[in-house]
Amino acid sequence: MNIVASAPGKLVLLGEYAVLEGAPAITMAVDRRASVRLRSRADAACEAQAPDVLDAPLRFAIGSNGLPDWTAAGAAAAKLNLVDEVLRGLADEQLGVAAGGGFDLALDTSAFFDAIGASRSKLGLGSSAALTVALASALVAQSGHSDAAQDRAVWLNRLLGLHRKFQGGQGSGVDVATSLYGGVLSYRLPGGDAAPLAAPLAWPTGLHTAFIWSGCSASTPKFLSILRDWRRGNAANDAEYRARMDALTATAQDAVAALAGGDSAGFLRCASLYAQDLRALGSASGVSIWSAEHEAIAAIANAHDGAVYKPCGAGGGDVGVVFAMNPDSLAAVVAALAASGFANVPLAVDPTGLRLTLSESEEA
Repeated sequence: MNIVASAPGKLVLLGEYAVLEGAPAITMAVDRRASVRLRSRADAACEAQAPDVLDAPLRFAIGSNGLPDWTAAGAAAAKLNLVDEVLRGLADEQLGVAAGGGFDLALDTSAFFDAIGASRSKLGLGSSAALTVALASALVAQSGHSDAAQDRAVWLNRLLGLHRKFQGGQGSGVDVATSLYGGVLSYRLPGGDAAPLAAPLAWPTGLHTAFIWSGCSASTPKFLSILRDWRRGNAANDAEYRARMDALTATAQDAVAALAGGDSAGFLRCASLYAQDLRALGSASGVSIWSAEHEAIAAIANAHDGAVYKPCGAGGGDVGVVFAMNPDSLAAVVAALAASGFANVPLAVDPTGLRLTLSESEEA
């Protein structure tokens, strides 16, 4: 059997940080996809190729307990820790691959990098979440458990568990949901044991975007850890955290309502306010959400009438977004940023989410 699975990356356009406290996040699947090719073998050997992280293919096996055995791979196996977590997580869910059923695995996340000069930089588009969605879906199809992924709400919960374990228990899961569903979504954590809520949003035709590379990568888990430690520092910090999250939540709710009502101007006001509140949160907590690069980009964008700039996701680097209702104004912003060394990253909405194709022949 030959299986090809792919899933798109994501950008959180609004709602970052507050989504962890139950606020809605507005997220967009982007047309950069992680892909997985899985080919069943006649023998029991397993081999993984991942040119983005490996210098050469790695051999491994599935033990009689259904768990991966990386003995043959040696120290290089640590570079495939996401693959290890997904295989172990599926085995725990009784969805794992059977021992003795060999396969070749090819992983590709090259679309999540951009070559900037002589370097190769990660853009912060959620490559690990996209790869988790594609890889887990391919593996359950190969093992004969494809029915587990038929109900996407149930499958989302399982995928969230796999990816959170890989991330050390952190994260809202907004990236996983976006990779699974595609399009533009409103995503919310209701709290308690309730399942996450993901609902499609229509993007207003009069609202335009450009995505700008800050020039440096950032670590979301690191920023979340700093924020958590600051909040736990004393009662005053906790009170300020709650107040700032309340303000961010209110704005995020207004932004979702604006998009749902096709109110581009209302959304722009919300984006501007949310950007300001993110700056205040970063200043209070010591999290560099608004890095020097983001501040420089914003200064250029704000010099153009009607343009609003904000970091995407955790900030600190990666990609930010410029919103504008006037396409000519947006083009002027992009040109001014390019003149200052900030690259426009060509991204568009990917409406399809997870794609999974099964065939009996490699040619098909």
